[in-house]
Amino acid sequence: MQKLKIVKVENTKYREVALKYARNGYRLLTVSAIHIGGDDFEIYLILHRDDEGYIKISSIIKGNEAPSVSDIWKNAGMHEREVHELFGIKFIGNPCLEPLLTEWEGPPPFRKDFDWREYKRKMREGVSNNAT
Repeated sequence: MQKLKIVKVENTKYREVALKYARNGYRLLTVSAIHIGGDDFEIYLILHRDDEGYIKISSIIKGNEAPSVSDIWKNAGMHEREVHELFGIKFIGNPCLEPLLTEWEGPPPFRKDFDWREYKRKMREGVSNNAT
């Protein structure tokens, strides 16, 4: 079984640490986020190198901006687009943050303050109003 090492870094060191691991042969598996609440998010990278295992680079950000790593790993661009769409985090330096999966209009659906019940109610009302 491969191990998982967790590296917690300040937001100002996020790119620097990511670049260090990229230069040491780590591949990016994913970029994701967790909405802690309010304006606080944890953003993280999961990296892998066959002989070393997995690394999670984690950083807490305040607000909705984080540094992009899309110039370090090309596949990060798509992951950052998804995180932008679902959490509303803008990755500074990513030239393409267009919607990836949906034509979403409204608050980012993976934030804790997103009200799924209200969304479903509005969707049902919209469907029933369009049917008449």
